[in-house]
Amino acid sequence: MKKIISMTFALTMLLSSSTLTAFAEETPIPANVDEAVYEQLLENKWICDENSDGIITDEELAQATQLTVNLDSITDLSWLTKMPSCHYLSFKNGTLTDFSVLKELPALNSLSMNSVPVTDISFIKELNLESCRFSGMEQITPEQRMEVLRFSTPEFWAGTSGEVKCYPRGLVDYQLSIADKDVAVFMDNTTSTIYPDERIYGASAGKTAYTVSLDGKDYYTGEIIVKENPGAYNPGLHNTGIEHFEVGQSKYYNPDSEPGNSGLVTLVNGTLYSVRGSEIKTVETDVLDYEYIYKRSYSKSYNYADMVLKSDGTLLVNGEPITDIKVESMREGFFLGENGYIYTIVPDGEGFTVSTVTTESKGWVDGCNPLYVTADGNLKYYSTDLIGEGKIRVFTGNINISEPISACKFGSVCYVVSKSHTLYELSFYSSFTKTKIADDVLSVEVSADGSQVEYTKTDGTKEIIENYGAAGGYTSRAKKYLGIDAGTFYIREYQNRGIEEDDAVFDYYIDKNRTMSLSFLGNYCGLTHVEGEIGEAYDNVQDNGYVYFLRTDGSIWKYNLDTQQWQEAIAGTVPITSEKLKGDVNNDGTFNVVDIILLQKWLLAVPDTHLADWKMADFCEDDKLNVFDLCLMKRELLNSK
Repeated sequence: MKKIISMTFALTMLLSSSTLTAFAEETPIPANVDEAVYEQLLENKWICDENSDGIITDEELAQATQLTVNLDSITDLSWLTKMPSCHYLSFKNGTLTDFSVLKELPALNSLSMNSVPVTDISFIKELNLESCRFSGMEQITPEQRMEVLRFSTPEFWAGTSGEVKCYPRGLVDYQLSIADKDVAVFMDNTTSTIYPDERIYGASAGKTAYTVSLDGKDYYTGEIIVKENPGAYNPGLHNTGIEHFEVGQSKYYNPDSEPGNSGLVTLVNGTLYSVRGSEIKTVETDVLDYEYIYKRSYSKSYNYADMVLKSDGTLLVNGEPITDIKVESMREGFFLGENGYIYTIVPDGEGFTVSTVTTESKGWVDGCNPLYVTADGNLKYYSTDLIGEGKIRVFTGNINISEPISACKFGSVCYVVSKSHTLYELSFYSSFTKTKIADDVLSVEVSADGSQVEYTKTDGTKEIIENYGAAGGYTSRAKKYLGIDAGTFYIREYQNRGIEEDDAVFDYYIDKNRTMSLSFLGNYCGLTHVEGEIGEAYDNVQDNGYVYFLRTDGSIWKYNLDTQQWQEAIAGTVPITSEKLKGDVNNDGTFNVVDIILLQKWLLAVPDTHLADWKMADFCEDDKLNVFDLCLMKRELLNSK
């Protein structure tokens, strides 16, 4: 009927046309398909009707890239050959069981079927699908699904990662196992996984087999090839070190309007730098701390702030100093004055104003915002609500806990131990809740692997607070199980140059020896003595991409991904002039048990553990840190007493 309506519309246009010739040349002709099919096309006109004229032509059908079809009233699929550009098809219901016509669609890479009565899916072997999903089709067994899968032979550099790719994805969950973990291993340091997309780390150059299985039956065996990398770039170190390092985003110091803007800033040893394409520029000096925050304004938009705390206690908000307040520290848009008062910045028009949160504070609880200790030693919390331009309502609540002797934060939950040795869990979601965990507790801390909270009782025993899952993504697992720092870069400008999204997203890995490795478009890049990642940027003038890293001597290095060249962008700025004390890894001028505990935490990959001078722990003098150095370090401390 809908096709007849379209024909009637065309006839009306004919009668209103001045000449028959003009009509023949300009009037669109509906696609030559069955009426039931055409009705389905009209239901998808937002996809197929390119010029929105209510008529779908063969030419428009040939340009369509996707289609969803209910097969209830359709008995033939030969018309699909009119869609050579289609890359996604979704079918549901109907009685059709022959889908061999799909082999004639060269662009098809994604297929979805819902309650389709097909029983033979062997035709999928002849399709170049990237993904395929069945729902409501229990007649297709897991074994049938396994038989149509194909798998890749991953090949990557040692020190980087790869994955066994399965095509089409989404058909069935299976188990993947690796034969030799000395060559390749999953990020949780195992050789078996049920997660098909799990990353595989190249532990050393060589080859090893992998096996795909389901319910104890092996279906496929392939090979993993880990190539020997060319070696990391190893320039000499300066006689400098790291006092402070953090990375953030910025709108004030790295505005969107500037060419090559990445929004990226980094604070290294008291200097705040902006990263703009191939350039690093000093934007503030004598900086103690930096924060980038945004707060919803009264008009429901967002105001952005770059907060810079100078070493003399001056706080800058988007470059403007807060007057009459000397600041000790700041966190999440709040700041603590030298007078003990807690303040915050409040959206006011397009900027901010300062409001007092509380005058009864004598300091924060370390790491546990929004907790503070009152002048008389009690624990309280604060919250604020925006009630107008530059105006807030402040609420402070009693927790009925004396000044804590130990505290830590895990996610949005705080744990505190009172002077009476009672452990509490404090939650700040939509409302405040307080839960007693245990008595006779001496201290509480996040576990060494960062996945849960543990506490020590007064008798020396340790307990774990349950129901906190293991570390999340592959970067967390790499840190927890392999002792490797890992991260991901994404430079979207490469996609504008025709590079696939999967290639514009790439990973880096920093091993226990602080050697960084990454692979970009098949090329290896490495650098020794890397403290951590700063970030990525793109230079629009050069049309080149860059990645930035901080080395252990406090110098900043950049790597041009297009020319494959390293260059020192900023030399180390904090000289090491005094004679170092062996074992003094926290660089406080003394060697004691605190240094040993710090090294032990670092070896266990405790999150946010930083060695100010790792060389002072290298008792084996092999440019590596491991348990042997820890043992010698303990012996040295005992001998010095």
